[in-house]
Amino acid sequence: MLDLSRKLTDKLVIDDKEYALDLSFDTVLKMFEMMRDEDIPEYVKPHFAIRMLISKSLEGETREEKAKAFNDAFENFSVEELSKVFKSLFEEHISLADVKDNHVEYDLAGNPMKTTASNSGQEKAPYDIRFDGDYIYASFLQAYGIDLFDVQGKLHWKKFNALLSGLPEGTKFMEVIKIRKWKPQKGDSAEYKEEMRRLQKDYALPNEIIEENEEYEEEF
Repeated sequence: MLDLSRKLTDKLVIDDKEYALDLSFDTVLKMFEMMRDEDIPEYVKPHFAIRMLISKSLEGETREEKAKAFNDAFENFSVEELSKVFKSLFEEHISLADVKDNHVEYDLAGNPMKTTASNSGQEKAPYDIRFDGDYIYASFLQAYGIDLFDVQGKLHWKKFNALLSGLPEGTKFMEVIKIRKWKPQKGDSAEYKEEMRRLQKDYALPNEIIEENEEYEEEF
């Protein structure tokens, strides 16, 4: 959650050394992509994630030089200790754990998890930042006049999330969300239900199952 009374403080403090964090939205999205990569062993992912986020603070120009600088700085950290460092960094700077209602928080793999004020539990949010990139891009341009390619390396992750959660009705992204969240109600015509189910199939997330014969009744 954005605290407008304070400046964004993006740094990782290890012992007496500070590392500036790169929390531009595109860097965080690249980190999420790495965390989801099944070809990368789980135990090295925190190592890679921290290195990605503090890369600009590391000495060296090339990837190899920065990797060496990181290894030298964290050579005394075990796999478990690096995992704890990453979890703490993630919870403080990336996960939006205290937001409510229509906002979201993210798990360590970058999956948005919807939270509600009335329910302390979590459920999968009806969107995927990677899969819905076209809709998000178009909606930011439509609503805010922001070309997300032009602000790569500039737009902060928390600002990106605030803008994403504040997208108004009528933007493509919000229309897709409505379609995915739709459930048939008593009184809906057969033609309307058929059309909405067709749209849900068209806009379904990967591996999402659309119930064909699910019926709902309005609560009275």
